[in-house]
Amino acid sequence: MSKNNGTLLIDVPQGGASITTIKLTPKLPKAGKAQVWTMDDVTTEKVEKFSNVVVAFDENSLPDQVRYERAILVVHLSEKAQKQKGYWSFAFDGLQYVPSKEDDLHNIETQVSRDGQVLTLTIHNFGLNSEDVDFSFLAMYRDNQSGECSIYASADPGIRVGRPPGP
Repeated sequence: MSKNNGTLLIDVPQGGASITTIKLTPKLPKAGKAQVWTMDDVTTEKVEKFSNVVVAFDENSLPDQVRYERAILVVHLSEKAQKQKGYWSFAFDGLQYVPSKEDDLHNIETQVSRDGQVLTLTIHNFGLNSEDVDFSFLAMYRDNQSGECSIYASADPGIRVGRPPGP
């Protein structure tokens, strides 16, 4: 796993899997403008910020290996976000795809768990192709005082999934 120019590169080992833990800090809009939701790779002790992800699958994998290769991204809502005057949780499936940049190859599965605090993305690539997917994280914010709930979307991070990933 490496990072360059705000992009987290995940190399899926031939016939194997890679698990990456991400901390997402959602932010309420200020003065009518959306704020950047920060993503941090916390898989290692060295925390690194990034805005896009590239998942690289080995182009020399055998068919039986391809069936089981996957990248798993475990996205936790940060504790910092929960110290606001309300409560954040992932909403719906946790993602909303950008039209014409959605998951056409259907290689990204999502699951929300732990009372909406964790979003797990399981990414496969069953062919010799690459795909760019743009999306927004979807999260609900419940104000502690009023009980009012609102759904917010992040800025659009992107994931490039490929075998090979391409430029």
